[in-house]
Amino acid sequence: MVHHNKALFNIQFIKIESFEFMSLTNLSVDRVIIHQIFQKTSDKFTMPVKSLEYTNFAPDAMSDFEARVIQSLGADSKAVKMKILDQNNIQDLPYLINSSVDESNIDFIESSYQIAEKLARAQFDKSSAISGGIVVIFTGKQGNAKKRLLGIIKAELHSGYEKHQDPITGQISLKHIQELLLTPNSKLFKTVGFYENSSYDPASPDLNDKWTPLIFDSQISKADGKASAEYFYRKFAGCGYLESDAKTTKQFYDATRKFILKLDKPSEEKYELLNALTTYLKVDKSSAVDPIDFAEKYFDIDTSDDFRNHLIENKVPTSSFIKDIEFVQSQLKLHKVTFSNSVKLEADPEIFRSDVIVTPIKGEKDENGNEPDWTQIIVKSQLILKK
Repeated sequence: MVHHNKALFNIQFIKIESFEFMSLTNLSVDRVIIHQIFQKTSDKFTMPVKSLEYTNFAPDAMSDFEARVIQSLGADSKAVKMKILDQNNIQDLPYLINSSVDESNIDFIESSYQIAEKLARAQFDKSSAISGGIVVIFTGKQGNAKKRLLGIIKAELHSGYEKHQDPITGQISLKHIQELLLTPNSKLFKTVGFYENSSYDPASPDLNDKWTPLIFDSQISKADGKASAEYFYRKFAGCGYLESDAKTTKQFYDATRKFILKLDKPSEEKYELLNALTTYLKVDKSSAVDPIDFAEKYFDIDTSDDFRNHLIENKVPTSSFIKDIEFVQSQLKLHKVTFSNSVKLEADPEIFRSDVIVTPIKGEKDENGNEPDWTQIIVKSQLILKK
């Protein structure tokens, strides 16, 4: 028996270069099934454990589960939009998603198990052992148009919890799943969601026209996250990074710089924010750009809201995307500061951050007793005069 959650919310779609950033404030999950995969311990592949029944969350638990999905894949999450690369073989995940999303509950049990097995084999083919865990596969609808989605969550089993499975029904313990997925401290380690686009040509042979894949990985914002997650996004999900990441990074840089320059703040504060932007893109070791994270780090709450709206108005993603500074390298090479008397100071962004201190001060009073605004600059280095 499948639990149908009746709660409905509103969802907004923001059209940006032929795809939609989904806020997922409206999400209704209609079925959830869970299988278990195992860590590689030998050269012999271990088949996953198959559930024969759907997991029946109570209404409150289902709402919590949907909230966790939104946290993992919603517009303000760290999920990264990708493109479908593998779609011609019936074993390819995008092909399997497209063919199974509308299956009956009986048929979908087998298809969902094929998905779990595909993930297990992708992990098995890795030279290093990857932890086992549960594979949560769910379908649902989102948006007023009730567009389809299919999501897959791979979560590790907590130490101290034991997985229980009914020997007759094959259903994995509901209590355990609620503890694992719905508690605030638990993490959705890897998640992929395939979202049906708002409009597409049904006759198109390219599944990218029909589906938008978003992938969340707890490692994706680390320096090596791109490589370490390859088995998940590439071998398992059949997806790859977008070719437009460099363009998106430049759009983010240009829009953010424009926003900072228009802020009603002293020039010195704008200088600090521009320096933070340069450091964030060039020096920060993260492989992803997270606009919401940037706003929370450097703006107050009201400014953060204005910044998010500014990005939307300028058709810049508010969700995470892979950082590629190819198109902004020249702007990031030198950080420049210009004063009203045309004095200029420039240096590498990292040097600016560590060795230059800029402080606003009051200048000497003029004949009318007015104190002009001056700027004190301390450079942690010796002056060298070139001939």
